[in-house]
Amino acid sequence: MSKISKDMEFLGLTPWKEYLFLFLCEGLFLSMGVGLYLWKGVSFLLALPGLLAVAYAFLFFSRYSSMRKKALEERVDEFVQLFTYFGIYVNDGFTVYGALEKIEDYASPFLKKALEKLLEDIDEDKTIKPYMDFSANFEDLAIKEVLLAVYQMVDEGASGVYITQFQHLFGKLSDTRHGLEIEKKLDRLDTLSFLPLAGTGLAMLALTLCVLEIMGDYLNVL
Repeated sequence: MSKISKDMEFLGLTPWKEYLFLFLCEGLFLSMGVGLYLWKGVSFLLALPGLLAVAYAFLFFSRYSSMRKKALEERVDEFVQLFTYFGIYVNDGFTVYGALEKIEDYASPFLKKALEKLLEDIDEDKTIKPYMDFSANFEDLAIKEVLLAVYQMVDEGASGVYITQFQHLFGKLSDTRHGLEIEKKLDRLDTLSFLPLAGTGLAMLALTLCVLEIMGDYLNVL
C-alpha cells in the first residue's frame, strides 16, 4: 500500500471519491486552457492552466501528509486535555478504571471509541498490553510513558508513589504541547508578515499577463 493510500485510510477518506474530485478539477483546468486558446487564438495561453493543473495535482496529493500530521497533533492535544481531567478524578478518589470511564464523556468520537476499547481490554487483560495498545493511537512516545505510569497506578491509586510519577511525566508532556502551540502561533504571525510581498508578486504577475495578452493581440493584427 502506497503512503498516499495509507494516509487516506488513516484519515477515513474514500480513494475513488478523492481521485474523481481530482479528475474533475484537472478537467476544469484543461477546459479553461482550451477556452482561452479558442477565445484568443494564442497558444502560450495554454501554459497558464497547464501550470495550474500541475501545481494543483502536487498540492492535492501532498495535503494528505499535512492532514495526517495535523490529525495526530490534535489527538495528542486532546489526550492532554482528557488526562488533565483523569488526574483530577484520581485525586478525588476515583480508581484508574473509574477515572477512565469518566473522561469518556469529554472525548471526541474517535478517542471515545478508543477509550471504550481500552476499558474492554482491561476487563479481559490485567497486564500493561491494553494501555500500550491504546498508546498506538498516538505517535508521541511521551504518551507511552504516561500510560505506563497510569498502569502502575492501578493498585496504588492516588496514594502511592506512582501518582507522583504520573504527574511528573504528564506535566512534561503538557508543557511541551503548550510550548509547541506558542511556536505555531508565532510561525503564523511570521507567515502573515509575508502577505504584502506575496500580494506585490501577484500584482506583477497579473501585469505581466496583461502585457503578454496585449502583445498577442498586436501580433495577431500584424
